[in-house]
Amino acid sequence: MTEKNPSPSPARKTILITGGASGLGAASALALARLHPSSRIYLAGRNASAAASLIAQLTTTEKQPTAELIFLPLDLTSLPSVRSAALHLLSREPHLDVLLANAGIAAVAPGTRTPAGHEAHLGTNHVGHALLIRLLLPLLEAAPGGDGRVVSVTSFAFRFARWGVPLSDDAGWGGWLVDWMMVWRWLRYAESKLANLVYARELARRFPGVVSVSVCPGFVETEMVKGMRFCDRMGTRVMGWLEGGMVSPEVGARNQVWAAVVERGELKNGGVYEPVGKELQDLGGAAVDVGLGERLWEWTEREIAPWL
Repeated sequence: MTEKNPSPSPARKTILITGGASGLGAASALALARLHPSSRIYLAGRNASAAASLIAQLTTTEKQPTAELIFLPLDLTSLPSVRSAALHLLSREPHLDVLLANAGIAAVAPGTRTPAGHEAHLGTNHVGHALLIRLLLPLLEAAPGGDGRVVSVTSFAFRFARWGVPLSDDAGWGGWLVDWMMVWRWLRYAESKLANLVYARELARRFPGVVSVSVCPGFVETEMVKGMRFCDRMGTRVMGWLEGGMVSPEVGARNQVWAAVVERGELKNGGVYEPVGKELQDLGGAAVDVGLGERLWEWTEREIAPWL
């Protein structure tokens, strides 16, 4: 196996991908379906028609056998929906090999909240995934060979998050000026991506029997980016250009696919990886703050307790 070109495997895996019907998730699903043709891959998300199109694409264009793709309804903004999806999987699968926490939102308007009352970026990108992970831990711990994996998609944007997040609130960060300057929306996105990273590291510390890593895909030209407001879209592309250019979902997915299939010994539990398969060494600040990890975990446990 090489970092960029993993070899197909006969191993039969059970894989769950959030946001698996579009963007990075769809590219990951197609790649994993080809690499593990005996496997079952759940495409967890809200868009049943997009999932059906992806499944049809795979079955009509592939000459070689590929994995079975199954749509699983999941709305990360709704904790009851997350619980329902997890219970569905718990009732049907004896184990789960890979949970790819891929879905996410960005640049949402200030003041937007989930039904549970969380700020939209934090509630969707972090809290919803945290509940899903906690509910599916028994299946991950039951993975053959002790190789259950949680691959959390973070972003280089975590470096721009404020210290002490994501336990901060909205005080002082709303208003038309910061909204116009795009500051608020991207600070909140950065905070949620820091939460993904810190939670993944804390998960590795508390549950060492499950492999938990974070991956940065780079700057990816997804449908989400294309659908942003002009100023947000251009800002994202400028940042991508400064970092070497925007990449396609197929290229952006390589890092998370690598983390899902690479030999267990090549992964550091709690590690953070940039494309492709390179461990980030200079995390610094909040990303390595053990106290923040503990506070985030405890806060998250309180928030999701009614659905555990």
